Amino acid sequence: MTNLVLFVLLLAWGFLLYFGLHFVEQEDPYIGENMAIFLVYVIWGAGYFMQLKQPTVKRVVVVLLISLGMQVLLFYSLYYVVTFFEWIFE
Repeated sequence: MTNLVLFVLLLAWGFLLYFGLHFVEQEDPYIGENMAIFLVYVIWGAGYFMQLKQPTVKRVVVVLLISLGMQVLLFYSLYYVVTFFEWIFE
């Protein structure tokens, strides 16, 4: 149930980020921004996969907290993630 709620929240956040970016005029392409939004779902999917492999509830909670921590870190360092993706892909 926790993963479903987390997925719905991340889906809403990703849609807001995606549509928010495309309502703003920009000369450059949105490759870095779109890759950063995709990274939200990669982190969620990796965390969910790791939770399925854990034998105890305690380990599942630890993996969930690590996944949420990575999402928070991504949120606070989004500028650097986007500029890194732009440097690599543009």
